[in-house]
Amino acid sequence: MRRKTLFSLISIVALATVAYLRPVRAQPMMGGGGGMPNLAEIVGRPLPDRGMPTGTVSVRVSRKLPANAVAGVEVSAIIKNAGGDLRRRAEKTDAGGRALFEGMVPGDEFRAEVTVDGKTLHTDTFPMPAEGGIRTMLIAELGAPGVPPAAGEPAAGGAPTSAPGGEPPPFVLGATAGVATADAALPIGTLEVRALDEAGAPIRNHPVLLGMIDKSNKIDVRHGTSDGNGLARFSGLPTGEGTGYAAVVEWNGTRLGTAPFPMPSVGGARAEIRALGRTADPSVMTIGPGARIVLQMHEDSLQFLEMFPFENSSDKMFDPGPGAIEIPLPGGFVGAQAQEGDRKIDVRQNHGMAVHGAFTPKRSIVGTTSKNAGHDVAFGFVLPYHGHTRAFVQPMPNGIGPFTLITEQIPGLTISGPGIGERQERELGGRKYWVMPVEAVPPGGAVSFTMEGLPSMDAAGRNVAGILALALVVSAFAFGRRPSGDGKTARAADERAQLIERRETLYADLVGLETTARAGGGPAPPDRRKQLVTRLEQIYRELAALDEQRLA
Repeated sequence: MRRKTLFSLISIVALATVAYLRPVRAQPMMGGGGGMPNLAEIVGRPLPDRGMPTGTVSVRVSRKLPANAVAGVEVSAIIKNAGGDLRRRAEKTDAGGRALFEGMVPGDEFRAEVTVDGKTLHTDTFPMPAEGGIRTMLIAELGAPGVPPAAGEPAAGGAPTSAPGGEPPPFVLGATAGVATADAALPIGTLEVRALDEAGAPIRNHPVLLGMIDKSNKIDVRHGTSDGNGLARFSGLPTGEGTGYAAVVEWNGTRLGTAPFPMPSVGGARAEIRALGRTADPSVMTIGPGARIVLQMHEDSLQFLEMFPFENSSDKMFDPGPGAIEIPLPGGFVGAQAQEGDRKIDVRQNHGMAVHGAFTPKRSIVGTTSKNAGHDVAFGFVLPYHGHTRAFVQPMPNGIGPFTLITEQIPGLTISGPGIGERQERELGGRKYWVMPVEAVPPGGAVSFTMEGLPSMDAAGRNVAGILALALVVSAFAFGRRPSGDGKTARAADERAQLIERRETLYADLVGLETTARAGGGPAPPDRRKQLVTRLEQIYRELAALDEQRLA
């Protein structure tokens, strides 16, 4: 792509934060891996909230802890729309430390910063979701909780651990592979975690971590080791709804954990973590609901940005090994480029994109909804076109859920195809867009639509370009001939160089005139075009005369 468009992926770790900050009652919990949040790792990250109005971002500013709101400070935001336009907005925090930004559209990029006590804090750059809004927080003078001891040195009895330096522990869950349930027969504040392999056999003498987060968002990590029955025991744990817990193990290169849970006030709790089986069957993968395809114009080409949420519909870990999930692109694509991120994405020449890495089951991801499967990938490509019509056909071997098609409003442009709903008009930064819902495509189908009314250089413009191109080729052959005798002089060489420089400048002016005219949906001013062509013809005549003199 000639112009790179950056979109940040939504953080799964941030999604998991909601579960920990809002503990639920002691009962089996179906949720999933994400991160036991470390405040130092989640500040500035996006927390999607479908209960907020679409196009809204709430930025909360505090000191040291989320509860210490900072009121009356100015939060500045940089917003980038689908066309690449930037605008700055500023809002002051209210008594609760929140600054509210409204009126954005899905796909806009957002980044905010604030200065507290002389130090500037900033959020990640992230895209606006197709549904709902975003919450994020910035914390000044963020304190550091304790950390666990080095690997292989578990604390006795699962006691709290820490290390010199006060750095926070890198505690994250991964895929959810178990739940915790209350057990009144256990002593108060006791947790028993049983770890089982894929066949249901005990995982013996294996490290087990227990993460805890309290009301102040301080994180502690306790270490334990499973016994001969695969059982690890933790005691003396704080009870009630003020503290959230999650237990994790590392097994065969995969991090597995329980869903978040509180410790009951009466008795203790039992948890079981069972390793996930693996499959390489690509049929378990699909592109879930909430995908977006964004179309922008650029000279004589169409730029596409695709954001696809992958879903693993099985109860196993999908692992293609050295292979990948392939996404075919429309025929004739060029300039494909993947969004930079943690997941490796390759471009397959004349085919499409290849997405590498394992995918956890959809049910094993905290915050999974019909709009977010937890495995978002983004990439872009260019489709050249000629004339006023261009067909778009992109095979979907694994299918795609209902998605959104977003285009710039180009005069006369219409888009039609199977499953495309009524377009809605949106305006941002003085530029207008159309947003269209599109129905799901089953496995083996294709996303297909036709774009009509595309701006295209008229016949006169094409003829001019053809004449000039031919003249350039002829001149290249003429200038490439060997001179005879000693007729080449320094003066002639200087004159030719000046003519060539003038020719290139005029040709660039002509191309710019045609490009500007096409972007505006109309023909180039005929007087200006004629003037440029006439001057170019004169230069070619002068160059030809010089060449004849040189070859004489």
